[in-house]
Amino acid sequence: MPRYRLLALLLLFLAGCTSQPPAQFAAEAPPGPNALLDGRLFGVGPADAPADPGLLTVNDDMRAFLAERVPERASDSRKVELILEGILAGGLELEYDNLLTLPASEAFYRRAGNCMSFTNLFLALAREVGLRASYQEVMVPPTWTEGDNAWFYNLHVNVLVDLPGAEQVVDFNIGDYLRAYPRRLISDEAGESRYHNNLGVHYMTHDDPTRAFLHFREALVLQPGAGHVWTNLGTLYRRQGNLAEAEAAFRHAIDLDREPVAMSNLARLYREQGMPTLAADYARQVERVRSKNPYYQYYRAKQSYDAGAYAAAQRYLERALRTQAKDHRFHHLMAMILTQRHQPELARKFLRQAEALAGDSDKRRYGDKLELLAGG
Repeated sequence: MPRYRLLALLLLFLAGCTSQPPAQFAAEAPPGPNALLDGRLFGVGPADAPADPGLLTVNDDMRAFLAERVPERASDSRKVELILEGILAGGLELEYDNLLTLPASEAFYRRAGNCMSFTNLFLALAREVGLRASYQEVMVPPTWTEGDNAWFYNLHVNVLVDLPGAEQVVDFNIGDYLRAYPRRLISDEAGESRYHNNLGVHYMTHDDPTRAFLHFREALVLQPGAGHVWTNLGTLYRRQGNLAEAEAAFRHAIDLDREPVAMSNLARLYREQGMPTLAADYARQVERVRSKNPYYQYYRAKQSYDAGAYAAAQRYLERALRTQAKDHRFHHLMAMILTQRHQPELARKFLRQAEALAGDSDKRRYGDKLELLAGG
């Protein structure tokens, strides 16, 4: 996207929710989105940017790799199998490294990378052999951090291949993927935005704030309405001690899409700065969002189960199952709760449902537990 379009795109998002209380840390007017991205606090200018990663570029070595392994006349489903075999088995034998977020060609040469790197490589190779493949975003359940009264979404990305009469998901971190999770196709620009966001988080947590800022800004050039990136930018400003900018970035993320992590981080910021009333207001908003999320109810059910509060655990899980009945873990936990509450028949019913929804490895585990319940 041409850089001169940044201003026009950002102005589209200035008119958001007006129900938030006034900003607290700005001496005059709070900084707007353009000011948050001007780079002056990080010693960079508007034209500074990370090098173009060529995220899905395919070179001659990659084409030769495909020519050796994927016949042109192979069916689409067979092409998927052959590319995966080449990446993971007798070809590249890529190794998983959570710290490496790489474009396709670099993952090809380094033979390592994280889930995003593997996704980029597979997507580039799949398109090169004529497959209709796209990035797919999966809303993996949030991780809850109770001590900070904060929550964090893991925006997981995989590949969806459009096959004749079917579709196939290619996911290199299959432990994070269930068909029950909400998912949606995203554009290549959105995929590249997530790439830069990942690198921004990496550099932020490795004490390189300038590079972190450049990658967050690039992510927002590509996708100005990405609330989670504005939230991360706010966290970067907070870590640098720029409270007015941190507050403005969090508030903008909330204006865009009621971004819950931004609400939680804003509550934390106000609490740390001795503003308990404002902190409590945003904490209540976080709790309202949490209460509607089945995975938070599942988290509370697990907490209660571990504490021996089985009746409370059952109440939380019943709420979760009302809105998400396709996650085998919910049914498994309910079976465990009902076993503790001396209701073996009902426990067996939920365990059978967990087995029906689970993958092969979990099916075996649940089958073993069913045998134990039957014996008991």
